[in-house]
Amino acid sequence: MIFKVPGGWQLDGQKRWIGNSTFADVLVILARNADTKQLNGFIVKKGAPGLRATKIQNKIGLRMVQNGDILLNKVFVPEEDRLTGINSFQDISKVLAMSRIMVAWQPIGISMGVYDMCHRYLKERKQFGAPLAAFQLNQEKLVRMLGNIQAMLLVGWRLCKLYESGKMTPGHASLGKAWTSSKSREVVSLGRELLGGNGILADFLVAKAFCDLEPIYSYEGTYDINSLVTGREITGIASFKPAAVAKSRL
Repeated sequence: MIFKVPGGWQLDGQKRWIGNSTFADVLVILARNADTKQLNGFIVKKGAPGLRATKIQNKIGLRMVQNGDILLNKVFVPEEDRLTGINSFQDISKVLAMSRIMVAWQPIGISMGVYDMCHRYLKERKQFGAPLAAFQLNQEKLVRMLGNIQAMLLVGWRLCKLYESGKMTPGHASLGKAWTSSKSREVVSLGRELLGGNGILADFLVAKAFCDLEPIYSYEGTYDINSLVTGREITGIASFKPAAVAKSRL
């Protein structure tokens, strides 16, 4: 929550899972204005009195990103550090739409890497005197992985073209992020199956990709939330919050 005070603003609250917040020199904080009830944006500098960022421990995925818990205890922000272009969630949704394009490509890259690893593995490893690539079930899984990757590439390409032409909507971006991360889950799962027991070893990278994909599936809007953003756009009905149910007379 943000409160207006003489000379600026006072920030109070907590935020979780903020990427690289433990060592960032500048934090961009979005907070609800206590007066207008709208979201506003602010710059908070490292070392500000009342600001504390603690690294979240024991992650299994995207370990290169240092996610943190942020505590804001009466943090003063001068007026000049307010982001004047952010005055509502509608302003923030424009940023989310752009970032979801970028995130939509991450599972595509992960899937391509898993496919390459599995392709090499099946060609090199032999069972009963023949390479694993010679077995029908393995070929079917490999082809299914490749089909998903080709479809994901086209979705990513289409998103970029829509953005370049100025025609991309929040629903487009949300659909792309939700769909590619969902299909990538299937690709990585098939890859883990193809490697058998070796699929759970970090040596072959598929297990690492399996873990890295899980946070991607959730951040920048979970699969469910992104689906609802697109659902609202195609139906004209927002279903994030169910309509109030009339009280029964019984």
